[in-house]
Amino acid sequence: MKIQFCGAARTVTGSCYLVDLGETKFLVDCGAFQGYKEEGKNYEPFPFDPASIDYVFLTHAHYDHCGRLPLLVKQGFKGRIISTQPTRDLTEVVLLDSSKIQQEDYERWEARAKRRTNDIPETAIEANKPLYLEQDVQATIELFEIYPYGNSVKLRDDLEFRMRDAGHILGSAMIEIWVKNEAGRGRKFVFSGDLGQPGARIIKDPDFVREADYVICESTYGNRLHKSKDETVLELLSILKKAKEDGGNVLIPSFAIERTQEVLYEINLFVENKLLEGLEVYLDSPMASKATEIFKAFPNFYDEDARRLLEKGDDPFEFPGFKIIESADESKRLIDKHGVVIIAGSGMCTGGRILHHLKNNLANPKTNVVIVGYQVESTLGRKLVESDPTVQIFGENIEVNAQVHTLGGFSAHGDQRDLRYWLRSFGHSPKMVFITHGDKEIAIGFATNIRSELNLEVEVPELNEEFELK
Repeated sequence: MKIQFCGAARTVTGSCYLVDLGETKFLVDCGAFQGYKEEGKNYEPFPFDPASIDYVFLTHAHYDHCGRLPLLVKQGFKGRIISTQPTRDLTEVVLLDSSKIQQEDYERWEARAKRRTNDIPETAIEANKPLYLEQDVQATIELFEIYPYGNSVKLRDDLEFRMRDAGHILGSAMIEIWVKNEAGRGRKFVFSGDLGQPGARIIKDPDFVREADYVICESTYGNRLHKSKDETVLELLSILKKAKEDGGNVLIPSFAIERTQEVLYEINLFVENKLLEGLEVYLDSPMASKATEIFKAFPNFYDEDARRLLEKGDDPFEFPGFKIIESADESKRLIDKHGVVIIAGSGMCTGGRILHHLKNNLANPKTNVVIVGYQVESTLGRKLVESDPTVQIFGENIEVNAQVHTLGGFSAHGDQRDLRYWLRSFGHSPKMVFITHGDKEIAIGFATNIRSELNLEVEVPELNEEFELK
């Protein structure tokens, strides 16, 4: 019995873990690598034969967990993809958006290349062509099988699983998997997926698991503690009020799934409680708009706070002054707006409509950029967080005079304390804890922390490293 770490190993993105039981092989996640230094890995061959994989357990719909599924299918996977219903629906939105962006990027690259030469090298075409197309996404969605939280399901004599609420985004799951090795001995894996913060406004708190032989745990924020949610919300309110007074724009680069809905939820409460009046808020992200409609379709996944709002007849994602921007032309017209809030993707500023808004607003000292999620190393979002004086957007150097605020309390990830508390629930039962999904220094530091504090055996795998398990 072996486990191989084919992604999210000493880095934050590309989540993909292969477990080989001999007769049965399965993946947990098949995500894309993100960030300028990492995304080239998406074009590298999988370190396994996709046709040999029987199942993929998908923890949730973020691109770094689902983004290479169509590539897996395109290269021969014909098994089953197991997830919750919201994860399946959100994954379809994410992957269709990705295929569209890849095709558009390729067409722009091809047009530029043809202006330079009519004889484009085949190697250049291969390095720039889309990883997959819309038809590959549709073929992928057809392979999904949907299961609820809490039910134990036997797939084969050597494989049984159960999904538990990870509290990260709508439908996110940590996955308990019971297997039998070649000798017929039973072992239990627990994959954390991405663990959420307790006390989130919309999503329920993460579940706890009491025992496991092998635990695979994320470490995105394994080196820090978040600000309290109340402190974060008050900071957001202060930024919005000041921007309205100054006539400056507030730009919120936001992940389409969860973070956008969380921000809208809080602004709705500001408006409902008359803490904020007359503010125009624009959601300039077709993908986030579709994701919000999916959120509305699954209120049974909400926490008590959000359900109470619904019971009172208050749609938590609608309020006076809120407008959804659909077309690119409408988006361009926002350039003439002042004193407004613009929420747009992508969350790490690696593409999407937020780039145009940043290009047009960063030089203005009245602009406020509100960062509400993790920024992978080398992304534009990370450069803004690190206070780079100039950044490059569409090949142009842009001076950064805007005020940049990092609101960690909106993170959909648990912090060091939350992760440690979750691991503590296992007691001393795990034979091994594998720390993944974190920048190298953070993952190693968190591993050292839990090794000493919780007295657990810990490994921080290298990319594609394989472990033989007893």
